[in-house]
Amino acid sequence: MTHRFTVKQIAAQAGVSAATVDRVRHGRAHVHEQTRRRVDAAIRELEEQVEAGIPAGHGLTFDVLLNSPERFSQAVRRAFVAAAAAMAPLRIAPRFHADERMSPERIAADLGVFEPKATHGVILKAPEHPAVIAAVESLVARGVPVVTFATDIGANGRLAYVGIDNAAAGRTAAFLLSRVLGQRGGVVLANLGSRGFHGEHDRWRGFADFMAARCPCADVVAIDGGHGLDQATYELARATRSARGPIAGIYSMGGGNRGLLRALDEAGDRDVVFVGHDLDDENRGLLRAGRIDAVVDHDLRADAARAIRHLLCFRRHGRAAESEASRAVIVTPWNM
Repeated sequence: MTHRFTVKQIAAQAGVSAATVDRVRHGRAHVHEQTRRRVDAAIRELEEQVEAGIPAGHGLTFDVLLNSPERFSQAVRRAFVAAAAAMAPLRIAPRFHADERMSPERIAADLGVFEPKATHGVILKAPEHPAVIAAVESLVARGVPVVTFATDIGANGRLAYVGIDNAAAGRTAAFLLSRVLGQRGGVVLANLGSRGFHGEHDRWRGFADFMAARCPCADVVAIDGGHGLDQATYELARATRSARGPIAGIYSMGGGNRGLLRALDEAGDRDVVFVGHDLDDENRGLLRAGRIDAVVDHDLRADAARAIRHLLCFRRHGRAAESEASRAVIVTPWNM
């Protein structure tokens, strides 16, 4: 283990005691494996902060908890580190907890661990589930501010929502598809990672309503439950293709795009209009390769900065900063 950072620095970043860090560093017994992983992650986060130019010393530590595919979690991680670095000399230390397979009960349990003495606020991307809502409301009651990110939840007292206007994003994708498909219609696949996420439900409603009004020849079919994972999304798309016939267009609001493309390739579908969501590393590659046509995107770094500002404002004034949704931006291979 690196000795680049002091025990006190690592303990502050990990949210554990200095004695616990010392036991981990010296390989002593009676340390839970999850705690050991948290300490290792804290060291990686400190290294990221140094590389990004985030100043050392005392500051504010915010916990970023993401239930999302790895590719999106990494994009969000980079955005928060860059946004925090831009706020120097103020030291903002984001601490990340990301997993693409977390159950709502596991998310609720993880939220329950955060205490006012160990964190200055929580930034959360999670499904709208009763267990998660209850955990957020409990956090707020204990004095920990919570900002929802990319997708909102209906919890009393959550400080703010930061992210794209998801209904507008769905309408934007529908506008693109309807203009290209025109009167030829055909089966249009709307791929949701999970309808349990409030943001994806809003994207779906915006998309479906626009398509019904502007492209009535299209047969819009939703697939739900792939959670942005390629294999699960592939299986859903393959079953739908088998049942409904050739695919004319796709709006993939939930990820798993390689799985969707695999299903199209196996079925022999060509000339499929494909609109994705979020300009992450995977979608950049697919745009460059000509496998997808466009992506509905928003500025994650600006969103990260807004989320941090909400928590800073709360710390200073006990309330949220002024809020506005991110603009949806259309990205093609020609304007990446």
